[in-house]
Amino acid sequence: MTRETLQQFLAEPKQVGVLSTVDRQGNPNSAVIGSATMPQLEQLWIGLGDNHTLENLQHHPQAVFTAYQPADFLPAWQGARVYLHAENIDFDGPFKQQLVEQIEQQAGKQAARMIVAAVCFSIKQIRPLLDFKR
Repeated sequence: MTRETLQQFLAEPKQVGVLSTVDRQGNPNSAVIGSATMPQLEQLWIGLGDNHTLENLQHHPQAVFTAYQPADFLPAWQGARVYLHAENIDFDGPFKQQLVEQIEQQAGKQAARMIVAAVCFSIKQIRPLLDFKR
C-alpha cells in the first residue's frame, strides 16, 4: 500500500485500527484507535486518552498501527501495518486543539472530551497487512 492509498484508506468513515506499543519493561500493549488521520503523506496523527498507550509512547516512541477492512475470507482483507515513531506529544496547544476539533466533528463531543494528548508520528515504513511472501 502506498502512502497515498493509506491516506485515502484512513479517510474512510468509521475506519478503526490497532496501535501497538511497549512499556518500560518491554511488555506489549494494543489499543483500538478510531482517531487516526494522515494530514500529510509523512505523518500520522492520533488522539489519545489517559491510558497505557500514551504512557508507553512517552518512554518508547516506536509503535505499529494496523489498519484493516475485513472481508469474507482472510486473503481478501485490505489494510496495512504502519511502522511509526512518535515525534511530538502535545498535551496543550494548537495541535491538540485541532485534533480534538476533528474528533468532535467525526465522533462527537463525548469522544473529543476523552482526548488528553495529540500524537504526531512520522511514518517509517508501510508493510502489507498480510505478508505471504515468506
